[in-house]
Amino acid sequence: MKKIYKRPKLRFPPEPETTEILQGAEDTTRAVVLFFTNANTVSACADSSAPSVAMEVEPIRECYEDLKRRNSKVRWITEITKDNLSYCRALMQYAEVRHLDGIKGNFGVSNRAYIATAIINKAQPVPELIYSSARSVIEQNKYVFETLWSKAVVAEDRIREIEEGMVRAKTRAVKDPVEIPQDTIGLVRRSKQYSVCSVSEGLLYAYNHCFDAFKETLDRHRSGKHAGIRWVTNIDNNQDSKFLEAVKTFTKLGMQIRHTKSIPPMSFGISEKEIGITVESRRAGPLNASAIFSSEPAFVEQFAAIFEELWDRGIDSKARIDEIENEAETFIDIIQNPVEIQKRYHALVASAKKQVLLFLPTTTAYRREEKIGIFRSLEEAAARGVDIRIVLPTDKEIEGKIQEMIKSKKGFEIHKIKTTTPTEARSKILIVDRREYLMVELRDNSKESFIEAVGSAIFSNSISTVLSYVTMFDSLWGQSQLYEKLEAHDRMQKEFINIAAHELRTPTQSILGYSELLQDDPGEGAADMLKSLTRNAYRLQALITDILDVARIEAGTFIIDRDEVDLTNLITIAIADAENQVKISGKKIEISYSDKQMQQAQENKDLSVLADKDRILQVLSNLLGNALKFTNEGRIAITIEKKDNEVIVKIKDSGSGIDREIFPKLFGKFATKSEKGTGLGLFISKNIIEEHDGRIWAENNPGGIGATFAFSLPIAG
Repeated sequence: MKKIYKRPKLRFPPEPETTEILQGAEDTTRAVVLFFTNANTVSACADSSAPSVAMEVEPIRECYEDLKRRNSKVRWITEITKDNLSYCRALMQYAEVRHLDGIKGNFGVSNRAYIATAIINKAQPVPELIYSSARSVIEQNKYVFETLWSKAVVAEDRIREIEEGMVRAKTRAVKDPVEIPQDTIGLVRRSKQYSVCSVSEGLLYAYNHCFDAFKETLDRHRSGKHAGIRWVTNIDNNQDSKFLEAVKTFTKLGMQIRHTKSIPPMSFGISEKEIGITVESRRAGPLNASAIFSSEPAFVEQFAAIFEELWDRGIDSKARIDEIENEAETFIDIIQNPVEIQKRYHALVASAKKQVLLFLPTTTAYRREEKIGIFRSLEEAAARGVDIRIVLPTDKEIEGKIQEMIKSKKGFEIHKIKTTTPTEARSKILIVDRREYLMVELRDNSKESFIEAVGSAIFSNSISTVLSYVTMFDSLWGQSQLYEKLEAHDRMQKEFINIAAHELRTPTQSILGYSELLQDDPGEGAADMLKSLTRNAYRLQALITDILDVARIEAGTFIIDRDEVDLTNLITIAIADAENQVKISGKKIEISYSDKQMQQAQENKDLSVLADKDRILQVLSNLLGNALKFTNEGRIAITIEKKDNEVIVKIKDSGSGIDREIFPKLFGKFATKSEKGTGLGLFISKNIIEEHDGRIWAENNPGGIGATFAFSLPIAG
């Protein structure tokens, strides 16, 4: 049973410059209360059990309440752990709290007194206490406290470490040759991804002394619990067999290893939050280097960037080892004769079995290649199933030819490089099956003849050089794809601006026109003119709303306000609006959603969804409006059904169906074949449904008459 302590009546403070040793819970608690009551400032330092005493022993807790009321400055240093986290949070309501690893000893110092105890039990009064008002003791322990305070960590950061697994930012030097590999193994095991840059001896050292830690991490990678290990090192021609064995073993376990010629004068291993660095090289035997371990974000980010640059320049270790083992078969031929270069060009394309990568630096080069029949050879290779990829600049003259080639030649992929001035590139590069390359230097690009235009050429099967050119080609390929996407996006934006301007102009002109007529002659036709003016104002409002919705979606500020919603009521409202549109348009269209079906849906509570009422109504209105736009006469049928844990709404029309050209980008921005409309409705609808964790799709109806649009939403609860 917990003992309840009454707040003691305070006696007068002891005589100045006195020191007492108190024993027993009652006397020690009285002294602690006296300490707090006389204090204007309090600085306390105690082990991990102390926060429970401060918050659970009632008289002491009341003292903290009193200090808070008096706006007294209170500071605490303790060791914050998972076990005392709740007490520390409570203490933070009264004091500025900091964490210090492994803190021992318990004392408090105020502007008037000093208290200390050697023994603290969880949530219990202290059994023994030293109380002193000696000025020298107070000043000395203030100094001790300030020293510890400067080394302590802010409580909020320590709590994030415990709750979120955040690693505290710190940097330390290690010189102990036993401690360095232990800390390195710890870094590897704590990581979610790990990257290493080292000389070859570093990898061999890891193989000999840290193999188990790396194997465990790679096992985690195979089970999907780790992003994997990447290693950049130097694989020389004269590497001993033991090192090559280590590389092959790690590779089989799933480690990605690349070779690069230039290794920095330091070795480092880096995770997503930490880094370990050694300046001296590691040897296969004992380690004698000093090391630095840090979790400073700026440090980690800087070395991560260095690693990525080295990784991008690196060559796959398997290819590098194959190159070393087959070095006797590697050749590099320099060809000076343009006729021989042309023959080699054709022969290399003809030998392709899997892939041809071709980079042409100028539009003139394209014309020369066309004249000597290279594109005919490429067509023959494509017919054999070879993947053909070409990167080249274009102009208006050859654009049409390229488009025709892309459409008619299966296996051809041609990407364009945007050029406003003549390219500075002076070489064309042909890579076949990623095993051989031909690099042809241009001597005079103005010449129309291949023989006159080219200078010398290099033909080789050097794997490292081939892969370097492949990396360069892939980079150009990626850039050209990005350019084409940006070009398409720019084109769509221009089209949208033109459409939007037209769509906005029409209701605006109508509103201005009717307004002027009403001002000039507010006579018999005023009511009709007001109706038209209102209709055009609503149309203008809808257009502006769509444009603003797209802006919010792209800015990530599109807000959904969920509540329990009856879909049947929303469908009824949407149908009423659609029927008004039918009357205005004069079309002969029946919109069906039978009374029986409506009644059944209303009785079925499972058809309620957790959704934004206005946004779902917007989707229904968009889909019905779309159906009306492309249906001149016939029927639009709405159905609703429960399937598993979702509700599916379908809108089936008897209109013209979905155009094949539009189908792949149906729910994208600006996708429309209509003379009216911005092509934003389906894009907005898709984003609304997906924000509700639902799906939206469309299909043409069997028989080629009309289309069906559908969306699903999770059932509420």
